[in-house]
Amino acid sequence: MGTCELCRERPANKKNTHYLTDGIIRSCLNEDGSNAREKAMMFNISWNEDSIEAKFQRSTSTDAIARTYGREAKEEEIDEAKNVPFSVDYVFCSECEDIFTEIENKFIKDILPQLRGKDFTGRPEITLDDTFTVRKFFLLQVYRTAICDPDYQIDNALVEKLREIILGINNDIETLKSIPLNITYLNTVGADYEYTKNTVGVAVIENNKLILFNDFVIQVFDDIKNASFVDLWGINDRRDFKYFTNYCEERFRVKILDNKQRLQAWDNYHKERANKQVNFYRRTFAVSYIKQHHRPPAPGLVRTFIDAIINSDEFNNEPRYSTARFKKLQEKYLQVK
Repeated sequence: MGTCELCRERPANKKNTHYLTDGIIRSCLNEDGSNAREKAMMFNISWNEDSIEAKFQRSTSTDAIARTYGREAKEEEIDEAKNVPFSVDYVFCSECEDIFTEIENKFIKDILPQLRGKDFTGRPEITLDDTFTVRKFFLLQVYRTAICDPDYQIDNALVEKLREIILGINNDIETLKSIPLNITYLNTVGADYEYTKNTVGVAVIENNKLILFNDFVIQVFDDIKNASFVDLWGINDRRDFKYFTNYCEERFRVKILDNKQRLQAWDNYHKERANKQVNFYRRTFAVSYIKQHHRPPAPGLVRTFIDAIINSDEFNNEPRYSTARFKKLQEKYLQVK
């Protein structure tokens, strides 16, 4: 057992530390949008790999599993379901976990009710007076994700600054305000199921460090000079990006995407991911085909191969978009001359 990453003194004895606050992400991950624990159906969509792996938790319904996998769960998948999403074991200690919980509880009690459960249609922003609570909560998400998720890399100096903020070593309001922080609230209107249309995950696009956090999008920068505009599927707008990048602010500005804009942004996101995925399949198949047959595959064969990945029932003993199923289908279609 190593030493706690936060205090760097006590043993890292804590299991199941959520590095993204469970009370925020749970309604997105659960199949019905509920806040019940361990009902999540998750998709690991990596920005560094071109495959999609579906995962579920212990209480996910058998119907939801069957719809996704096209079959009942395997024994090893059931074992994997015991792992909790966006959580880690033996990275932090119990005492530091209490610090995390105090920060989270204050935000959920004092700030979240000002946002969730309201219809902000036609309202482009909300300003929050308690900058300290808002910033500390979102910077906690950034710090823990930087420590726990290898896909989310930020400057080491910023990681150390965040560590000291969370510990209270360097905790004054001006220090918190010196970190450029952009928060968008995706106004999720309707039944609980609407939250399942949101996304949880991370990405680093150019200089934009991004956490998709259910109905929030967190963007942080190590320096105000690096706060450069990236479209992000319509979530950002060049005209107001600097305005909503809070830096040495008096009151914290949160950009609001109304429900219609929220759905459009996620539609853009999924289309971009789907296009990238299809291009990967097409490119990989063509390279393998040329290597085996010394000529490019016919366009019709490539289309048939892509259609098989998306629509066929072959090799459904593997998750539909898994790397394993892709390789099996590719091997079959490579034999076509």
